[in-house]
Amino acid sequence: MHRRYFPIAILTGILLITAIAGYLIPLESSAQPVRILLPNKGGNVIFTHEPHISIQDDQCVTCHHTTLKDDDPIACKSCHVKTFDETFIIEHPTQFDDKQCASCHHADSNIDRFTHDDHALDYADSDCQSCHHDESIEPEPQACSNCHQKEGKDDIPSLKVANHTRCASCHDDMFDQGVEGCGYCHVRNEQKEQKTADQEACSSCHEESIDQLIPTTTVAFHGQCRGCHETMDAGPYGDENCDKCHMN
Repeated sequence: MHRRYFPIAILTGILLITAIAGYLIPLESSAQPVRILLPNKGGNVIFTHEPHISIQDDQCVTCHHTTLKDDDPIACKSCHVKTFDETFIIEHPTQFDDKQCASCHHADSNIDRFTHDDHALDYADSDCQSCHHDESIEPEPQACSNCHQKEGKDDIPSLKVANHTRCASCHDDMFDQGVEGCGYCHVRNEQKEQKTADQEACSSCHEESIDQLIPTTTVAFHGQCRGCHETMDAGPYGDENCDKCHMN
């Protein structure tokens, strides 16, 4: 009697395991979203991402900021948030350790060439291991880029993180200044002779003053969407067309 129901029990068990596995294993998200829901107090907005891609002929940089041609576009909310708290301000350099500061800070990040010979001469009494790893990791001193790549991997930090960490161990006075200290090493082309850390005012490029270096989500979307629609003289833009995007 029991044997009659044995195959049914086995089949039921297999179906149950398959159902649980399908529930627990997340579906692989598509490379590009079709629509994006933007909840806000002014009325939710559904941004039709896919049609905009076809209109722009797959030119992602029309809307997404980038400084490198092979950079994959990142979601707007990765940088543009509603409010910037102290935690974000302090931790964002490590959260985006594979990105250049200039990706968001709108500046050339040219680095003054590191002069190994000058450092070796200035610190001749110091051991090479002041900058290089000890023999357990690095039997002989090597170029940093031999192991540290653009992006970190496993327990090897990215080249940017490794260099910044090592430089900061001696030059903490520069790093204590935050973004204003970047100019000691990262200098714009026209500033290289002066070796200055001074930065140009935001208003030299931005006609309207901004309270924050990175616009919030609302400001960023309004600037991109309305600006493009107004230039093309198509779609909703202007202060009287809020209901064209915002739903009641």
